[in-house]
Amino acid sequence: MKFNIPWPLFRKLLRNGLSPNEKRELEYWRDSSVLNQNIYDEIMDDELVKIAILNNKWENNSMEWSKILSRIHQPAKRFSFSRQRFIFLSSAASILFFFSIISSLYFYSRQNSLKNEQPEGYTYIYSPRGQRTRVVLPDQTKVWLNSESSLKYSTQFNSKVREVIAQGEAFFEVQHNPEKPFLVLANEIKVKVYGTSFNIKAFPNENTIETTLIEGKLSITSRVQKGKEPQEIFLKPNEKCIIIRDAKNVEVTTSDQSLPEQKPDMKHFQSTQVKDFVVQKNINTEEEKLWKDGKLVFRDRPFGELAVDLERWFDVKIHFQDERTKNYKFTGVFEKETINQAMEALKLSSQKSYNYEISFRDIYLKSK
Repeated sequence: MKFNIPWPLFRKLLRNGLSPNEKRELEYWRDSSVLNQNIYDEIMDDELVKIAILNNKWENNSMEWSKILSRIHQPAKRFSFSRQRFIFLSSAASILFFFSIISSLYFYSRQNSLKNEQPEGYTYIYSPRGQRTRVVLPDQTKVWLNSESSLKYSTQFNSKVREVIAQGEAFFEVQHNPEKPFLVLANEIKVKVYGTSFNIKAFPNENTIETTLIEGKLSITSRVQKGKEPQEIFLKPNEKCIIIRDAKNVEVTTSDQSLPEQKPDMKHFQSTQVKDFVVQKNINTEEEKLWKDGKLVFRDRPFGELAVDLERWFDVKIHFQDERTKNYKFTGVFEKETINQAMEALKLSSQKSYNYEISFRDIYLKSK
């Protein structure tokens, strides 16, 4: 059995180095299922396992990990009950009893349709910094998660509505099924998919949410608008919707980027309850398509913006020691380069206009 356990987050937790976002990620994983809660408790109670994690020895086939699994799967063999564990088990029994009553009532109200239905749980997948993860959902939809990205879906997925919760950057190739709508919840937006391939970039600490349609058809609505029915915006292939977070208006721009001299056709919707939507047409989608294939593509990107992607891609931290270096713009592709090779290539591209120093995972840049 494969477990999607965020080991790097455990390591940071033990070193007291979790950021607020990482703490929420770990709590989100822990609370997503009873099994995850048990694994979390076992790890935090076992000093040998903690030492193994701190020493980067958290492989699923390790001796200490096997001991944890044996304790989880064979609870009857554990006879040592502390007062806290007794209280925990008593509370768990009460909760189970409560849910058994609710389940029984629900069963008898809809017994014909729920005979074979299983209790709802969740699957949670997290892709740590410096890695990319490929996931195949129960309906054969393929999802690629970029670094520091996650995906969550219910065990009831593919029953009536196919719904997933995404955070970070994810590329989807959705299996077409008109009988079962595919929905993606990403921070403040909901994306309804009509059998298509698309990319969502929705990191919690960034000011924009980007949805890029590659093939097919999809629509985007706000999840935070109150009162009136939220506006549904449809995208066509090679269109990108950029949502500016914490804004007061909605702007839909339909400018054709392949014709720079053409003035944008901008529609402005007055509303204080909806985020800003900017829709760009006829864009180059290489940057959104190729990262899942291990290629970091950037076109005329300021170093200050590109640094964020480099940090996730190579699991490093970039420090700018002056503002001038942030404004250098670059165009290129990284595929198999190391961080040292990437930094040298960027330096040559800028005509050696800055110097850099690498110290383990920290990179310091200063203009000449």
